[in-house]
Amino acid sequence: MPQSVVLGVWSEFGAKLDDQSKVPVPVVEMPRGMSRAKIDDKGRIKLPAGFLHFFDALPERKVFVTSTDGRIAEIYPISAWREMEKFLIANRKLDSARRALFTAGRLGSDCEVDTQGRVTVNSELRAELGLDNQELHVEPYNLNRIRILSAAMFKESMDDFRAADPKKDKDELLAAGMP
Repeated sequence: MPQSVVLGVWSEFGAKLDDQSKVPVPVVEMPRGMSRAKIDDKGRIKLPAGFLHFFDALPERKVFVTSTDGRIAEIYPISAWREMEKFLIANRKLDSARRALFTAGRLGSDCEVDTQGRVTVNSELRAELGLDNQELHVEPYNLNRIRILSAAMFKESMDDFRAADPKKDKDELLAAGMP
């Protein structure tokens, strides 16, 4: 079937082309909201059902699980990681891009989301970020990946939230054009 016909069919369902593979990718929104999770005894994190629905709609169940900052773990659908990788490589003259690419390669690994929504988090990433034996928080981030927050990172985010001035925050967002 010609690519234009395939695209025409997919566009009826809200799709775009994956830039790397030129395969139609259904446009499915990532779920919203933060959830709790734990790493099981086999090194897997079970994602909430909404994330499973999201991954079921993608043409590839492959993900790249890593950290670019050595503080927060992230689960990238492989098409989103390809875009991040292109960005980091294109900006490798920046020290921060080189460090992020090195950290991602050192701590990351490919895997697939299984039929129960579990994702394997490699042992080096778990050890470096202290993810084992504690309650974790998972959240969608930038509409293209899932962040895994350790208890320490969640506390840091909560401390920042509690220290903020709600009126100042709202005024700043309204000034920036918040609808």
